[in-house]
Amino acid sequence: NAKKQAVIITTADGLGRKFEALLPSLEKARKRGVVLKIAATITAENVKFARELSKIADVRHLDKPHGRFAIIDNDQMMLMLLDDKIVHPNYDFGVWLSSDYFAKSMNQMVENTWKDLTPVNKLKI
Repeated sequence: NAKKQAVIITTADGLGRKFEALLPSLEKARKRGVVLKIAATITAENVKFARELSKIADVRHLDKPHGRFAIIDNDQMMLMLLDDKIVHPNYDFGVWLSSDYFAKSMNQMVENTWKDLTPVNKLKI
């Protein structure tokens, strides 16, 4: 239920899962005027998801993701706690935090890096 912004950082495999699970919700959020940002490792295997998501979000390539998380409106976060290369998606879990201090701090780190990430439409895949 983002009102202003949703930022999603995920892995190459996670990008496809986000596409399949969240596309209708992301489309609704975009129609409400929510700014959507998604960063993931974009590969030949998932570039179709990235390109489709880029119709509603700013999607960028992240060389080496070191975590999976979402920041909602600079006051809430979802942190995934396990490596999705090791754990089956059915057994994955995360923690939802309602902390504007932590969310703002994490969002500032994302913003400081965002300009250096390659937009999906500029990738040569």
